[in-house]
Amino acid sequence: MNEPVTVGVIVYNGASTLRRAVESVLAQTHQNILINISDDASTDETAQVGEDLARQHANVTYTRQKKNLGIFGNTRFALQQAQTQYFMWLAADDFILPTYIERTLAALEADPGLVACVSRVRFIRADGTETLARGTAPLMADVLTNLAVYLSAPVDNGRFYGLYRTAALKTAYPPTDFHALDWAVVAGTLLSGRHAEIPEVLMVRDWTPPLSYIKAVRADNPTTLGRLFPLLPMTRDLIFRQRMPLKSLTLRALLGINIITHYEYSRHYHSIYSSIFSPILSIFIRSHYQFRLKSVGKIDYSNNA
Repeated sequence: MNEPVTVGVIVYNGASTLRRAVESVLAQTHQNILINISDDASTDETAQVGEDLARQHANVTYTRQKKNLGIFGNTRFALQQAQTQYFMWLAADDFILPTYIERTLAALEADPGLVACVSRVRFIRADGTETLARGTAPLMADVLTNLAVYLSAPVDNGRFYGLYRTAALKTAYPPTDFHALDWAVVAGTLLSGRHAEIPEVLMVRDWTPPLSYIKAVRADNPTTLGRLFPLLPMTRDLIFRQRMPLKSLTLRALLGINIITHYEYSRHYHSIYSSIFSPILSIFIRSHYQFRLKSVGKIDYSNNA
């Protein structure tokens, strides 16, 4: 098994960690890897590090964007450059252990029904403490159940950095940016196949505080409606562009996560409003997570990679 794999390393002002990220890919036991660094118009010494890596290694390329594309524009660019059957992103402040690509690729090669495979992920906070990601659990049931389980609680979305079949990823990736675009991408790939998990930590990521995602809504969604209901653009993409099946399982999951994100945004920016409706929303949220537990119970985890 020597299938070529493309790794898109996305970076913005990551001069201090970029070399570590790229070297973690160069150290993989699977050697047939193309590494494309996409620098999102950094203002630090990232360009020097990227150019040095490209000069030192024949399988590394470095591209500096002329203007800042934003995180989703940069990941889109990296994906568009991929010509291999398999692709993954790696953020410049993250790194992978030596068998990550070998193990995830073996799972995908062994099962044509899989569209993605990710390992367990360990987060490292700014204070040095560690925690395991909650968003990598295998999704090995039918399409509706997998979508319902994922959409009911995407949480840290660690699976976004798994190894994917490139064609499915390109189909799922939206043409324009919006808040939680990464959730739309992952959900879209579930329309093409299942997600496996390697039950060992083979990826280490930098921790992003949850409040950062709430604050990002104002930058990601310029309209008032889009801010009050942060997942409205994502929902539109899944229903109208990706043609997600509109069944009771998927609709309930989608409605639930929309209301929860609306509540989280409102609680931070509109405290009076959220305090008035908090009792009603709390009842709904409890019901939503009970629904999720029932959906999770339908997945057979014995087929884990």
